Amino acid sequence: MRDTLVLNASFEPLSTVTLNRAVVLVLQDKAVVEQAHPELRMRGAEVDIPAPRVIRLCRYVRVPFRRQAPWSRRGVLVRDRNRCAYCGHRATTVDHVVPRSHGGPGHVAEHGGGVRGGQSPPRPTGLRRRRGWLC
Repeated sequence: MRDTLVLNASFEPLSTVTLNRAVVLVLQDKAVVEQAHPELRMRGAEVDIPAPRVIRLCRYVRVPFRRQAPWSRRGVLVRDRNRCAYCGHRATTVDHVVPRSHGGPGHVAEHGGGVRGGQSPPRPTGLRRRRGWLC
């Protein structure tokens, strides 16, 4: 099925929806067709409208903005280029991370990738970060 781009009332892109959903939004007067497919038309018993390619919402939709994206284990490994931030070996897990429940830091700058095998956290072993935060 074809996707239709949905723009906010201020012409900023929001998402894509299916063609059927776009037609429903237009028929309910919640959106206006900005660009239509040149050869496709949606026909009904009493309706004949062009198939929308881009629609714009009639009312502005406030989109919440998150200042900082939540971190993930995979994101930490990608950031550190699959290297342990403490010992420098190839990292496949984040075992050097001290969990929050054990008094570890709560932000991503303090986390680094670990080495497979479940090594102990850096504080008891005295490990120091080999390099700064890669970003």
